[in-house]
Amino acid sequence: MFDIGLSSAGTSVSLASSADPKYPPEHIIDGKSDTFWLTTGMYPQEFVVTFASSMNINNVKLTCHNVRRLALEKSVQVNNSICVILWWEPGVIPL
Repeated sequence: MFDIGLSSAGTSVSLASSADPKYPPEHIIDGKSDTFWLTTGMYPQEFVVTFASSMNINNVKLTCHNVRRLALEKSVQVNNSICVILWWEPGVIPL
């Protein structure tokens, strides 16, 4: 199966709230199980992944450690504007 979330597919990390030089945000999308993004430990942390083109996302796989809260957001086009809305959060019904 082709993974659209990998850097090899043209995906990029366009924003990360923090980074350690040894564990950069690009590790999020490198497809390797032995690399990872390490944050500074301050809360909240976030990253934005940008795809090469518009995508319909059916599933997301995340591996996390010591995460207090997790929310996924998505960009949608409303008229001629791009809006970011909540896509998923535990205990919240998606829009």
